[in-house]
Amino acid sequence: ISVQITNLLGRNVGSGIGAGVFAAILSAIYKRQLRAGLGILGDLSVSGAIQRAINFGDKLAMLSENGAKLVLTSMENLAEMQNIPPSILNNTDVNFFSNSQMILQKAILTE
Repeated sequence: ISVQITNLLGRNVGSGIGAGVFAAILSAIYKRQLRAGLGILGDLSVSGAIQRAINFGDKLAMLSENGAKLVLTSMENLAEMQNIPPSILNNTDVNFFSNSQMILQKAILTE
């Protein structure tokens, strides 16, 4: 599989996008649609290890400002939720995952 990632907001694509790429690839393979307005933060290693999103608050704010309705992130970012302004949490739901199966369960649209 070859993956090309393009950032539509004009910034560099950094590390920590493995969980999102994982969900995108498997939704395409299984022909299942991802939820509308979905953002996924955090990394997933080749061995399946989940890693937290760096600069979680800034990334969550950017996603919320750009229309994300649901953001999935690693359980390791849970402690940072206390620093998130209520204005962001009013517009965007934040759900957490601790393994790759949870990413798919929460990201893929159920019919």
